[in-house]
Amino acid sequence: MKNFMDAILYVLILVVLIAGFIWMTYNSLVALRMRVKEAWADIDVQLKKRYDLLPDLIETARKAVAVDEKILTKVTELRTRAMESASKGISPEERAKIEGQLSSMVRDIKVQVEAYPDIKSHGELTNLMDKVTEIEEKIAYARRFLNSNVMEYNTKIKMFPAVIIANALSFTPENFFAANEEERKDIKVDLDTKQG
Repeated sequence: MKNFMDAILYVLILVVLIAGFIWMTYNSLVALRMRVKEAWADIDVQLKKRYDLLPDLIETARKAVAVDEKILTKVTELRTRAMESASKGISPEERAKIEGQLSSMVRDIKVQVEAYPDIKSHGELTNLMDKVTEIEEKIAYARRFLNSNVMEYNTKIKMFPAVIIANALSFTPENFFAANEEERKDIKVDLDTKQG
């Protein structure tokens, strides 16, 4: 009888240990997934600031210098697409692609504006460009923060023994917010468009 009771005790201890392991692993996976979602929300905040600032930047740039109209039109179109993608729940990959194109176009505006030597005299445009630069830096930081959390989460769901629980409970990998081809291109400035 004592051997039977000892065996039951060992089985109960083993069940409690396994249940504890599953509970702790599940909670850590949920916490990591929530940090990824929080990081996306941080990016959304900065993107919203950029969306709000871009119309002022475009209009001021139009008034101050002869920025290529195609660039301004493309920025306006991309801003609209980006805002729609945020509200329609488009996949992170598609959002990253649109946001990357938008960042690239904003960078093109900045380069064209900076090609004008007398730009310092236009205070409003300089102020807007500084704000855009600040927001772009915050977006870059938020992207790094997101990617760090995605890496930690994706690593956790692939490592043994957490992979068993992750697969059983349908924890799927998250996607990185990677630079797209537009952001990797070199910027070309046409200095012949400069007004004299």
